[in-house]
Amino acid sequence: MREYAEAAWPHHDMPVADARLLALDFEMDGLKKNAHLLQAGWVPFSTASVPLEFAQVTDIRSGAQLDRKAVTIHGIGEERAAAGQGVQDVTAALIASLSGRILVAHGAQIEIEALQGACRKLFGATLPIRAICTLKLEQYLAPSMVGTGAYRLGAARARYGLPEYGVHDALSDAIASAELLLAQLATMPADTRLGRLERLSR
Repeated sequence: MREYAEAAWPHHDMPVADARLLALDFEMDGLKKNAHLLQAGWVPFSTASVPLEFAQVTDIRSGAQLDRKAVTIHGIGEERAAAGQGVQDVTAALIASLSGRILVAHGAQIEIEALQGACRKLFGATLPIRAICTLKLEQYLAPSMVGTGAYRLGAARARYGLPEYGVHDALSDAIASAELLLAQLATMPADTRLGRLERLSR
């Protein structure tokens, strides 16, 4: 937490092209409050590329009785969850990777609240997180889409000609969000400032 606080953070007026980014996705035991984290996937990247060299994905240990509907969606059952890594180790590794970087996610508030909740429970402190939400950015860039599914990750990617990925795997969804952001930025001015995207993501 101390290293995170002391990291070199990008200025809000920096062009997003110069910012260090990290795409993140969690698979959870549903969307209810205090849902168990079951898998985390993340990849550090920049607007130049999404290199997979430092991508990480790990199951997170849980001994809880899991929501059957959620298990059907993400495929992480109780036996697999019981064999995952400890949430403290996963959270510590994620915080280290996120230090000095802007979080990117589709529906980023879910990842923000989940990570902050884990930090409060484990370390007794709230983690300040700066983020770009590709969902809210897409709603800004394409405001007239009709239907509840129009802004889902797969539907948004399809509008930019991006390939279809398997969903509900944390790393696949993180990579998909990173690629979507690059496609979105290609439609915006090259000197778009980081602070503007952060404001649009609130």
